[in-house]
Amino acid sequence: MAELIATLRTVTHVDHRSFDLLDDGGPQEAVREFGDPARWLFAGRNSVIVVTLDGDPHDADVSIEAWDARPAAPGSAERAAQALLRLDSGLLEVNPLVEDEAQWLNVGGPGTYHLRATATAETYLFQLWPAPVISDGRV
Repeated sequence: MAELIATLRTVTHVDHRSFDLLDDGGPQEAVREFGDPARWLFAGRNSVIVVTLDGDPHDADVSIEAWDARPAAPGSAERAAQALLRLDSGLLEVNPLVEDEAQWLNVGGPGTYHLRATATAETYLFQLWPAPVISDGRV
């Protein structure tokens, strides 16, 4: 059974229909693609871009959970997506923040993680757990 390691709950200010999860340990390489309007989660090295439904500036509730293994799926959500995420430090922050001070979540150190994202209205849940590495370095 998966064990919850750490949780970060915060409020982020959404502007230009998006917000980010960032690891400042290296270059941030997620790229937002505009070709598929149904796609709302874009993950790359050290960066996750989240596209919201509401185009007006507003605040959104964000929770990030770090797990030691794949957790049970959360309850029903309006939107759900999954991705792989490479983190150089393993420390994530939500950007931009409503508070002046950034809050960081240690998801377990450098490595590759599975990312499950769910959204209901303007409440977002991000669950991360380690992606096992195959002997030749692939995930």
